[in-house]
Amino acid sequence: MLIGFLTIFTIYISFRIGLDIYESMYIKEEVAKEAVLMGKKEYIEAGLYAVYNKIADIFDAFASLLVVVTMLFGGLWLINYFDNSNDLITIFSYFTIVYIIGLPISIYQKIIDKRFGFNKASWKLFIIDEIKKIILFVIFGGIVFYGLIYFINNFNNWWLIGFGFVFLIVILINVLLPYFMMIFNKFTPLENEELKNSIENMMEKVGFKASGIFVMDASKRDGRLNAFFGGLGNTKRVVLFDTLLDKLSNNEILAVLGHELGHFKHKDIIKNIVMIGIMMFGLFFIIGNLPDSLFEEMKIDKTAGNILVLGFIISEVYFYLLSPVMNFISRHNEFGADEMGAELSEAKHLKSALIKLVNENKSFPKSSKLYSLMYHSHPSVLERIEKLDKQ
Repeated sequence: MLIGFLTIFTIYISFRIGLDIYESMYIKEEVAKEAVLMGKKEYIEAGLYAVYNKIADIFDAFASLLVVVTMLFGGLWLINYFDNSNDLITIFSYFTIVYIIGLPISIYQKIIDKRFGFNKASWKLFIIDEIKKIILFVIFGGIVFYGLIYFINNFNNWWLIGFGFVFLIVILINVLLPYFMMIFNKFTPLENEELKNSIENMMEKVGFKASGIFVMDASKRDGRLNAFFGGLGNTKRVVLFDTLLDKLSNNEILAVLGHELGHFKHKDIIKNIVMIGIMMFGLFFIIGNLPDSLFEEMKIDKTAGNILVLGFIISEVYFYLLSPVMNFISRHNEFGADEMGAELSEAKHLKSALIKLVNENKSFPKSSKLYSLMYHSHPSVLERIEKLDKQ
């Protein structure tokens, strides 16, 4: 059972690495061809940035394999040997190992982003952000883990209760997301009255009620452009990156927000939460029925901490295998949101906004079909523009 477990994970990692190498070769071939949506110099730079990111992904895949091999062949046994009585220590020990092994990759990614003009944060701010993330993880992760440990130790069908508990946490996080983001960023009310009125009129057309329209100081950390609707229920708010206001015209910003309102009108957020719930149910079922033989081969007890650590490992492969389905549904939803964006604004404004986003974010506009199937939740900008041209 243990060897089978490791074999499945190794195949998964090998596929990830192979796909990243394949995609890198695809990008290098496309870079040599005629540029699309951007100048030749920008096209080459976007391709180079994409390849550097694939290298980071390969390192990340090797790191995942290292963590799993460490845990399965002695790591969990060693953690249990020093303290078999505290399941929380087992879980946090696992995540400490994950964090330490993954930290160099995070630093490498920051260096890449700095080289290509995205990363604006100082190393001091990076360290402060990491400390904040660790504190939040310990507090809120501790609450979730403690609840799951309690259910495992006190209920036979713990996985069913655990699923309901975690699913409620997911919904709560979506509701409180704007407040969590305030820990890292500053939000100020939009001062451009003309743009504000236009946004409010557009929201009124689709019945979207927000607690406010805010500008986020994204530029102190990153140079990318973005806008989104955060929160659920009464906590919903419109958030514009300050970088977006600097680079896009009012009409283009309205087109981007019109796209986001399309997700609201089509209830895509609710659909996504339901889809996540269905997938989580399957995951909890698997974790709740792990065979005793697996723990016996690892020479560890079937404790709550050990069950959950193995569950975290399984979840990585589980969600990866489901990603083509998730991405297919998401891409379909994106086309629908584009239609709404074109209706609320104009197709030409959405097209010009998409082209600017590709250029400013250095997003290479082409990708192989297999890589898109596994990783892309959005259609390519080329596909989206082609679809908009047919409207």
